Amino acid sequence: MKTKQFIIAAGLFTVTFLFGAFSSSAQITQDKIPMSVQMIHSNPTCFGSNDGVINIDITGGFPPYFVNGLEIVGTSFQVTNLVSGQYSFYITDTLLTNSTVEVLLVAPLQLEMSATVSNVSTFSGNDGAIDLTVSYPGVTYSWSTPDGAGLAPTQQDQAGLIAGVYAVTVTDLNGCETSKRFIVGQAPQGTTGTNGGGTLPSINPNINGSNNANGGSAN
Repeated sequence: MKTKQFIIAAGLFTVTFLFGAFSSSAQITQDKIPMSVQMIHSNPTCFGSNDGVINIDITGGFPPYFVNGLEIVGTSFQVTNLVSGQYSFYITDTLLTNSTVEVLLVAPLQLEMSATVSNVSTFSGNDGAIDLTVSYPGVTYSWSTPDGAGLAPTQQDQAGLIAGVYAVTVTDLNGCETSKRFIVGQAPQGTTGTNGGGTLPSINPNINGSNNANGGSAN
């Protein structure tokens, strides 16, 4: 019996040659490099966004590799356009060596916004107001209106408004935007003040406001 060892890129092979009276055969074994899986990820940047990413790199084992039953090309696998949530990956090689990796993608909390809206007390007056409350500190404000007037565009609270629709976009420290609109009403024509009996009550913003997160425009 003769035995020789060969060093090959994939590992150490031992080849044993057996010589008998009538036949010969070869037996091959390999010292396998264990399969290793590395994973990195990026969370979604804003509440409700779908820009999360997961990257998986595989070394060792015996390619080709399979991720959740699908054969991949090479040693890397990437998943993009992910929302927040739990993700699991089952990785195997040709010899069915396996590894399971899990990751939880977490998006920033939703920015909460509410307001108390004060209607104009007289017809064609300009004493409407919006008192805005935002859940996060350090945000910036951008107000606009298609038919109103009296805005201070970068201020949180607004006063001196005429009747109309007012929209605000709030941008947080992550660059995520939340937009909402409010309607400032006015007293009926013919009223002259708060004692005229025709003023409108303040409007509940949860009824007349609309919200769009992460870059949506106000309606």
